[in-house]
Amino acid sequence: MGKVHVSEILEQPGGSRFSRKILIFVGLAMVFDGFDYMIVSFTMPQITQEMQLGLVQTGSLASFSLLGMLIGGFLSGYLADKFGRKHVMNISIMIYAILTVPIFFVHSYDMFALCRIFSGVGVGAVIPLSVTIVSEYAPSKSRGAYVTITKTFMMLGWVVAGLTAMFVVPNFGWRICYLIGGFPFIYGIIMHFVMPESVQWLLGKGKTEQAMVIVNKINASLDHPKPGGYSADQIAVPPAVKGGQLSQIVSKKYLRVTLGIWLVAFTTCSLSYGLTNWMPTVLISNGYSVSQSYAYTTLMNLLGCVGAVVAGVAADKLGRIRSTYVALGLAAISVLFTAFFGFGGMMIPACIFMGFAINYAYMTPAPITIEAYPTEIRATGQACVTTVARIGGFITPMVIGGALQSGSAFTTVLIVFLIPLALAALFTKLLIKRETKGVKIEDLGESASQASH
Repeated sequence: MGKVHVSEILEQPGGSRFSRKILIFVGLAMVFDGFDYMIVSFTMPQITQEMQLGLVQTGSLASFSLLGMLIGGFLSGYLADKFGRKHVMNISIMIYAILTVPIFFVHSYDMFALCRIFSGVGVGAVIPLSVTIVSEYAPSKSRGAYVTITKTFMMLGWVVAGLTAMFVVPNFGWRICYLIGGFPFIYGIIMHFVMPESVQWLLGKGKTEQAMVIVNKINASLDHPKPGGYSADQIAVPPAVKGGQLSQIVSKKYLRVTLGIWLVAFTTCSLSYGLTNWMPTVLISNGYSVSQSYAYTTLMNLLGCVGAVVAGVAADKLGRIRSTYVALGLAAISVLFTAFFGFGGMMIPACIFMGFAINYAYMTPAPITIEAYPTEIRATGQACVTTVARIGGFITPMVIGGALQSGSAFTTVLIVFLIPLALAALFTKLLIKRETKGVKIEDLGESASQASH
């Protein structure tokens, strides 16, 4: 018999059970990751009051995490392509968990900033690695949904952060939230024993014996497993990529699609993180109670989860490019609706619409990124685009704070976001171009890179 790809084994009846198991393992890690990141948004009003901060400083509270995430996200891709996805991810979980706890004890703006930067390194590392490892175990026909659902778990963590804050902050104070943020340390240890390494990465690194153990576990999970399992000479190994990881990402072969993905991710992350981080504080300043502001922001994040799932389904049904255009259009309409009607008494439908639309847009680069590069540089490619996106997320909360401090209304800030959304659609049209829906993961780098020529 001819050689078969691992993705072809996963696509046999019953193979999705193994894929879903990986999704759940990684998804729970992303819930914790999302909680650790978003909890600062729900404690910003209390920290601002206690430490007597200005609006730019308030905006920077969320940006400090993103600064650490820039570092962690960038390093994680290189480390994961070199040393493996599983180990780097598990260590990163434990890093951000253990470094969140000291915030319980801090009493100054400077120390809060330092703690958030260091914990952000771990948070930032987990996100691209989670998406990468799930994509390498996902069935080709539903890979877009798997990738975006992985990130949806992170948004579910945002919802958990809001629900936790609604109960904890009024009753026990904001500091307890950061003690809770240390719990994922235990999960990082558990993941070491239950989570398999990426079989694609193992095969690419010549670790055939370890890879075959996992391949035959996949085979055993099938409805009709191959009798006797698979031997190494029956499994196809993708050709190796020559050159350094970073140099390949920006080489002539991939440069156009890399720039396109970076620009779209920068724009959509700026929108999502900027608005989500400021919503609780803006709502309180507009006369809403603390509990109302938490409830509306949590509702926004909950609908963000729906938007993220829709992004994956739409990418698999409509195609990656068409889905991106739809998402950017809906995001533009949602910010206009919120600007003109939200603060005029329609905040609940505004939060529902905007939460759905901006996170649908935020998720659209995820399957495109995964499908732009081959296995050997996939984690690096994912980490690089995450890093670029986080730069947008890092800058935007402070820019919004500066605009508000200078006297601009939040509705004006919303309307200005129409410009980058229009540019994102243009970048998609001119730079990304190539549709990769349904392509086997072993063939992705070649097909996606053709858009660069």
